[in-house]
Amino acid sequence: MNKMQHMKESFLYRFKTGKWIGPIARYAILILLAYQLLYPVLYMISASIKAPIDSYDPSVIWIPKHYSATGFTDAFKTMKYLDALLRSLLIGLGCALLDVASCALAGYGFARFKFPLKNVFFVCVILTLIVPTQTIILPYYMNMRYFDPLGIMTLISKVTGSETMINLIGNNLAFFIPSALGSGIRSGLYIYIFKQFFEGMSAALEESAYVDGSGPLRTFTHIMLPNAKNAIITVFLFSFVWHFNDYYLSKQLLGTSKRTLIVALSSLRMDLAAVIGGQTEFDPIRVQTRIQAGCLLVILPMFLLYIVTQRKLADSIEHIGIK
Repeated sequence: MNKMQHMKESFLYRFKTGKWIGPIARYAILILLAYQLLYPVLYMISASIKAPIDSYDPSVIWIPKHYSATGFTDAFKTMKYLDALLRSLLIGLGCALLDVASCALAGYGFARFKFPLKNVFFVCVILTLIVPTQTIILPYYMNMRYFDPLGIMTLISKVTGSETMINLIGNNLAFFIPSALGSGIRSGLYIYIFKQFFEGMSAALEESAYVDGSGPLRTFTHIMLPNAKNAIITVFLFSFVWHFNDYYLSKQLLGTSKRTLIVALSSLRMDLAAVIGGQTEFDPIRVQTRIQAGCLLVILPMFLLYIVTQRKLADSIEHIGIK
């Protein structure tokens, strides 16, 4: 009873003094922002589950009168969803693991060791964040089309008298090799995250390891890396999401025969003609329903990933910020 009375008195006090305006304004802004963010998703859900008859009914706006899963089945079949999903997951997971390994080592080197031109090299790392991929796609493509590590293939060609080159176009190695060398998508950001994290760690940990006879590499793998869990989680999730959602490099390096989910979605409108009997131009509403269903299928894996990892990601970013 006392608690209810206290709440009532508190409400009356806020109302009389005008302090209720601030909380209501905050909630109103948050609701408007949430609506802005959720509107595309709500529209996709509503449009994708509509039966064809509801698409032509002007009285049906959000909630359909008749439900249909045809849009999902057509989009699933047209996009070759499972094949594209597995390829996206393979590239995302593989590149994320390689980015963590290579960028952690590079970040540790920048954080703990002094070497000539260290600042110059780190500036080059930061510059990779502001250079658009489109400006380097031609040399990038040529390096993967005529892959020649350390000039070995050129040497073999001169010795044998026949051209010997490795073609990585259409191969997942076109993504894995740059990530393994710390030059994948957004690798500069990951190196920066690890550098900042290792600089914030106490040097006493390394000094104790050196006293026990450990070398720099052993100290990194057995002491520093296990304590960088928050940075590892952050970099892994960032790398996985960026590789999973990448369109430009996937389109250029994998071609049309091996599609990721994003590439398959981008060509869904043209591919639908083969599924719905060539009615793409004559039935745009029907096509739109299947495109919205395809969009939902594409964002579903990322949505599930966010539900599972959002707390760990938030905690990791918070700890990195504190460091």
